[in-house]
Parts: sequence; structure tokens; C-alpha cells
Amino acid sequence: MRKDIVYGQGRRALSTDDLILLMRNVRSSKLLDHMYPERTETGKWLKLKERQFQHDEDAYPINLENFSFLDAPKKTLEGLVNIARAEATVPVAKLNFLDVFCQDVTPFMLLVECWNEMLPIFEGGKMNIPMQKVLAAIGVEYALGIRFGGIEDFDDVWAFPLNRRRARGETRSKQPYIDVQTREEATDRFCDAMNEWLGRPELGFELSARGIGWIKQLLGELLENAERHADGDRRDGSWSISGFLARREVDGESVFVIQLGIVSLGDTFAESLRRARPEQQEQIKQYLADMKIMRAPQSAETLKTLAALQDGVTCVPEADADGRGGTGLMEMLYLVNTLGHTNKIQFLPQVTIISGSTCIHMKAPYFEGQVMSEGSKTRVQWCNENNSARCPPDSEHVYDLDNSLPGTAISIRFTLDPDYLLGVTRRGENYAD
Repeated sequence: MRKDIVYGQGRRALSTDDLILLMRNVRSSKLLDHMYPERTETGKWLKLKERQFQHDEDAYPINLENFSFLDAPKKTLEGLVNIARAEATVPVAKLNFLDVFCQDVTPFMLLVECWNEMLPIFEGGKMNIPMQKVLAAIGVEYALGIRFGGIEDFDDVWAFPLNRRRARGETRSKQPYIDVQTREEATDRFCDAMNEWLGRPELGFELSARGIGWIKQLLGELLENAERHADGDRRDGSWSISGFLARREVDGESVFVIQLGIVSLGDTFAESLRRARPEQQEQIKQYLADMKIMRAPQSAETLKTLAALQDGVTCVPEADADGRGGTGLMEMLYLVNTLGHTNKIQFLPQVTIISGSTCIHMKAPYFEGQVMSEGSKTRVQWCNENNSARCPPDSEHVYDLDNSLPGTAISIRFTLDPDYLLGVTRRGENYAD
């Protein structure tokens, strides 16, 4: 094993605290219990003293490659299920992250969401230095309480550190920077980070006042939705958001890659539609009926999720009354395309939405929402050639998963192209000046 890619620690001698761990009972976890339902069955989750101990070199290996919802959603979700299964059954395990670079922060954010409920059986593993740098910079190393080794600098990584809102009774006050109180704090921090990224000497831009206001409004709506999509009608949901800018060398050229993740554990998009207005529910019911006739291969849950992404679909009556509801996701896609557009095909923006057992890949040729009727302001993206609700979505972009999340995870990746941004500012489209 290469020393420069090892993180964590090996087995220590048992202390008093370790002896207490031998007797510890299972801790309830929304994420772990959902992803590995057997965890809650009698006799399936074992106390540490009931597990057969191994030598360190025999620790159960979990090898995670293409650990990214943007690139391999099914495989990544299966990796998270394997982690949940190992937590319930094996005495010691190693998590080996085999990608050179972090391709998606969101799976790591999900690990943070359930780490405190896990029995601490994970004792290090393999992780390349570029990935260690990203996870240390955004605060995942701190949140997981693990130790990375070999990091010498952060010269090519600029972080938007992990920000989380906890529902009542779930606060973690030992992490005052990570656990923010309001979505306004998180949106302020994100705009500060975006201005820092755009202001890099190689880029030399900054957000205009109009751009800052726009970003705060749309991100605030996304986080407000996450709070309101708590289980049932509590409207007190938890969310987390994080990201980073990284400079990477590709074919001798510096490329500035932005990754963002948003996680909300609670109702999925499909489940939240139970609170939609009656006329919206009727429209979605008709959409499902049409897709059944068209023999669409997707489940009703997945089709509902796609419907929920369109402009004007909201489950918040007061927001609907104010005319500010149901546009957050389409506006987010517009923002990503505005900042991340490029003529370099390999760096086109991507957004992946995992909600329940649904995966939706928003990427070329189906990315930004479009207004499809004259006189309308409603943007839609039905992920088919005609961008029509009367045609089934492309099954390579919209499909069912074998496993599921108890909520929603959004993964975003795009690049900052100096040539494109300069052209935008010269044309006066000054969200970034």
C-alpha cells in the first residue's frame, strides 16, 4: 500500500471507551436504516462483541471507484449500501477511495449525515492526496473525525465549507461553523465563495450586485424547499450544502472545476407532491396516465419526480401565493449554464438529482429548461427530443435505481471558462462582471 495515499489509523489497544463500544446498541439513523432495512431487524445488527474479530490485514475492504452520482449513480448508491451493511455486521472495515480526484462531493456529504450513528468500525483505508485535499478543505475530514496524511498545501483547491441545518432535536453545537442556523447564512457564505472563485487571478471576475441577489434568491428557495420537505408536515427538515473550486491540469491547460452538493433527508420530490395544489395533482395524474399509454419504462415515482422539477410545481401554498414558488430547480439549471457554459464539450455542465429511487441526469442534450409556448414564462425540461410532456423521457437520463435515498441529493459540476465569461461581460450579460 502506498504510504502517501493512506488515511486514518490502524488498530489500537482497547481502552475503557473501546470496552463500552463492545456493548453499544444500534443507533437509529434515517439514512442507514433506509439504505439497509435489515439493520432494524432483530439479530441483523450485531453488537461489536458479537462480531468475529480479524487481524488488521483481514479488515473487510470496501473499494469505492467512480464514487460519484454524476458519473456512476447506481454504483455509488450501492457503495453506500455496502457501507451501511458493513456497519451492521463486521468488526472492522477499511474504506478505499480509488479515484484520483473527487468527482462529486455529495456522496461524502451523505456519509457525514450518518457517521455519528455508525459504530466506529472504519479504520482508515486508501485515498489519493488530491481527494484528501478537497475533503479536508470543505470540512469532511473534521466532520468525520478522521485524520488524513500527506497533505502539504491547498494551493489548487478553494472551498465552500460544509454548511448544515439541523431539525429540532438534531443540532450538533460542537460544530458551530458547519451547523448554521439559517439558510441566509449559507447563501451569504456561498456568494462569498463564488466571488473568491471568480476573482482568482487567472479569471479576474466578480459577481455583480444583481448576480448576488439572484443567487441568494434561488439558493434560498432550494434550501427553503428542503426545510419544508421534512417527513410529513413538520416543515423542519435538515439540509446540507458544500462545494469547492479546483484547478486541474488537462492536456497542458489549467481547468477550473466547480462541484457543489445539496442534501436533504426527508420527503422525496415524489412524496412532497402529496401537498401540491389539487389542480397540479390532477395534471400530474394525467401525465402518469399518458406515460402509461406510451409505455414509458420509468416508474410512477420517477415520472412524478421529473414532473416536480418543472416550473410552477410547488408544495408550498404561501410561496405559490407570492408568485415565488416552484422555480428554484429550473433557475438553478439556468445559473449553472450561465456561469458554466463552455464550448469545450468534455466540460459541459452536469446536474444529477437522486430522489428516493429516482435518478435524473440533467446534461446535454437535456439541460436547461425551455419556454415551449408563446406568451408563457414557464420553463420545462421533459428530457426528450421534443421537450414534451406527451413523450416518454429518455431512459438514459431519467430512470429507476435499484436502491434509494430517504430524501434528495443534488450533485452539480461545471467549469469556469475564462474565454466564455469574458465574452459574456463584453456583451453586457453582467451576472459576473
